[in-house]
Amino acid sequence: MQFLYMGFSQQANVRIFRFQGVMPRERPTRTAKNLEFMLSADMALLAQFRIRVQDAPTLCLQILGAAFTTEEEHAVQVASYLITHADVSKFASARNALEESKIARRKHRTPFKPSPSSQLKWPQLK
Repeated sequence: MQFLYMGFSQQANVRIFRFQGVMPRERPTRTAKNLEFMLSADMALLAQFRIRVQDAPTLCLQILGAAFTTEEEHAVQVASYLITHADVSKFASARNALEESKIARRKHRTPFKPSPSSQLKWPQLK
């Protein structure tokens, strides 16, 4: 199933993200089956884990993707879902692990030091 982000609405401190699920066509004669999903996220919970507002739709897509990898029957129950503390902490830990791996892959640069024959001289501190 493919998911299309349809936008959001906000009521007080809760943001509701809307997605449309489109079943790919198996044959050209069949029509596509569209389902609508609404995922609610408490903005205070996202702020607690320092998740940017721009990353919230990505979090929702991961939740929907995980629901549809298991069973189709369970996925229909996700039509209206409240994002939990466990969902957000799992997303934040995966994001932090990715950032740490990027830092580990960086090459260490040695500081610039002019050669003794160079005309560039560092100021002498006394």
